[in-house]
Amino acid sequence: MQSKSKISQIAYTLIFWSCFLMLPFLFFPHGHEKSALDSERFVSWSVYSVLYLAAFYYFNSGVLIPKLLAYKKIFLYTLIVVALFFLYLAIYYLIWKYSSETIQFMATHPNRLPRNFWLIFFSFGPTFLFLIAFTFSSVSNIISRWFYAEERKDEITKQQLETELSLLRSQMNPHFLFNSLNSIYSLTLSNNPKSSDAVMKLSRIMRYTLEESQSEYVPLNDELAFINSYLELQRLRATEKTHIVFDVDEAVNDVKIPPLLLIPFIENAFKFGVSARQETQIKVAIHVVEKTLFFTCENDIVPNLSTPEGTGTGIINVKRRLELLYDKNYQLNISNDNGKYSVLLELKVEA
Repeated sequence: MQSKSKISQIAYTLIFWSCFLMLPFLFFPHGHEKSALDSERFVSWSVYSVLYLAAFYYFNSGVLIPKLLAYKKIFLYTLIVVALFFLYLAIYYLIWKYSSETIQFMATHPNRLPRNFWLIFFSFGPTFLFLIAFTFSSVSNIISRWFYAEERKDEITKQQLETELSLLRSQMNPHFLFNSLNSIYSLTLSNNPKSSDAVMKLSRIMRYTLEESQSEYVPLNDELAFINSYLELQRLRATEKTHIVFDVDEAVNDVKIPPLLLIPFIENAFKFGVSARQETQIKVAIHVVEKTLFFTCENDIVPNLSTPEGTGTGIINVKRRLELLYDKNYQLNISNDNGKYSVLLELKVEA
């Protein structure tokens, strides 16, 4: 945004001054029987007008507007602009009056001079040029302020998004730890010898969450290793009635996804899809096709457990992260039909 605004302002300035340098030829009188540049009076008018109005242009846009008009000092601002306008006309008139061409013309045509002094003083050409310089200097300031406001707006929005994403990522750690500790706790209650192994797996999992959760994107292979460690931890506490399937595409190299993005759906599956009384299956599949990731998570819904409508902290969290990171460039479908709860997520992955 910043580079575009700079280019636009430079282009605007170049076009304005290129056109402005041509205006004296349209609005200042000069003899048509010879070149305008051969007229000493015309050259003096042109050089003076360009220098004076260029100074006024930047003085108005860089000093008067931000220092006076921006602080609602309208009367003082108007007074200074009007004074500068009359000063410009006065010097323009003096150049006309004391030029060698005017003196010579007055000597040879004493009766041809205008009787009304104001017709010369308020000539259309210089008045119009001053109004152009005034108008475009004001417009340039407005455009500059608009670009600056847009840049600030984008910067503030970006900072807010980064802050919110950071907060969402930080919320994942305690939420995930709480669920994992519950799994280990259930093992220790039954004096299961697998509990020590579960602690080691949890340690490995938590190291990943602490080291990678603050990154915006992580390699998909790292995220898959993390998910696999989590599934191994769940296998330790699961009974033979729970069947866990993890189907991963081999073509997942050189792509990245946000860390801890998929794990809430898998946690949800174990929360509502594990039973010690009946056969259940949890199936997780991840495939990458032409930089598009397809994630599916499906589990049987165990009766007498709360219906997994996706209102838990982790699911709400991941939905918000998807909105912030991918806007509308993703598809998330959650269904609860025929005793199965399924999640289908499709999104573009970073290379």
